[in-house]
Amino acid sequence: MSGAARSREGGARPPSCFQRALWVVLLLALASVCNAKPSKGKYSPSTSKVHWKKEGECARNDCKGFHNDENEDCISQCVSQVCYDEVYASEPLELGEVDRAKGIRFNTCVRRQQEDEAKKVQEERKAAKAAR
Repeated sequence: MSGAARSREGGARPPSCFQRALWVVLLLALASVCNAKPSKGKYSPSTSKVHWKKEGECARNDCKGFHNDENEDCISQCVSQVCYDEVYASEPLELGEVDRAKGIRFNTCVRRQQEDEAKKVQEERKAAKAAR
């Protein structure tokens, strides 16, 4: 029986190698889309709202003379001079340079600083409330 006769009789032809490969690619693409994580963008969960607001304020004011791709060092100094000195002082970033390891250390330092400040404010409020 010829292929044309088989198709008229309702028998389906097996998929070709190309069709199988196409299905595999489509399934893999679908699987990767389903497993994809949303982009965190510039700010990760370790960067607090207070931190990124301060970065935005610094970019608009103290560091506005720098191009967006070259202002990381200025913004870091503006956000926290203490953390900047701890992380970057010995080897400052060059214009346009991005150092992820130092950035993580800097963000951790800033977060720790903010947490300490929040605890201090909370303790002051407790003391003021107890004094009444």
